[in-house]
Amino acid sequence: MSELLAFIDLGSNAVRCLLVRITPRVGFEVLRQERVQTRLGGGQAGTLPQAAVKDTLATVRRFLREVRGESQPRVLAVATAAVRDAVNREDLLATLRRDEGAEVRVLSGVEEAHLGTFAALRSLSFRNGVVIDLGGGSLQITQVREGDISSTASAPLGAVRTTQRFFGSDPPKKQELLALREEIGKQISSILPSASEGQEIIGLGGTVRTLASMHLTTLGEPRPSRQGLRLQWSDITRMRERLEGLPTRDRRWVPGLKDERADIILAGAVVVEEVMALGSYKTLTVCKDGVRHGLLLYETFNESA
Repeated sequence: MSELLAFIDLGSNAVRCLLVRITPRVGFEVLRQERVQTRLGGGQAGTLPQAAVKDTLATVRRFLREVRGESQPRVLAVATAAVRDAVNREDLLATLRRDEGAEVRVLSGVEEAHLGTFAALRSLSFRNGVVIDLGGGSLQITQVREGDISSTASAPLGAVRTTQRFFGSDPPKKQELLALREEIGKQISSILPSASEGQEIIGLGGTVRTLASMHLTTLGEPRPSRQGLRLQWSDITRMRERLEGLPTRDRRWVPGLKDERADIILAGAVVVEEVMALGSYKTLTVCKDGVRHGLLLYETFNESA
């Protein structure tokens, strides 16, 4: 028998709300979905901005009111890096618990990595490689061997977080970009498997999907999906170089780049470029699925996340 699920993903950059019909051991169907940028990760380090908390609460309340008016779905809510690291996270979580009866599961960095990798393994044909999942608040790095997860790590290198921490100028100064690159090296040099070990690299998250969309606009040929697209390191570098010289207001005119990501895409591109360079990866395979897909798959097949 199928079940209706109201799924809420409180991300560092945006809130995603889905109404899903799950048929156990068979599959799931997304009946309704929406995404609202609230920038929970846009405040001072370790703090959720009050405006973002207010916008998030309003979004979730409206969504639940509407779907509960149509049916009585079970609610599954999760939160990632911005909420996980915030000292004032109860401002958001306690209110959702009290007013909406929604108990939010705050995912650890390891759980995020496992969920994203599970989704990638289900949707792409690979058995050995490294999966990087770059969100607004954090970067997850997972090594896969013979189809199984062998190691995971998380670093505070999300696109929203690094933009706020390192870029004080618009466009950023050379020393700001250099400081970001140095921080990336410091954070991942000991946790990133190298391509010399026979690894391929899979990329997840909003930055990766956006870079894929930007690249596709340069090809001059139609492509039905970003899924499985292979980006060369030189492609990432070319796009980063273009973005680097543009202020945010002018990046909005770059084909394939949505307005809401114009301010954070450069930092995200630098992270992806530097990860590939440090690991000597020449190509990156795009996966458009991620943490929410992994959770829905676990729910469908009754596995433990």
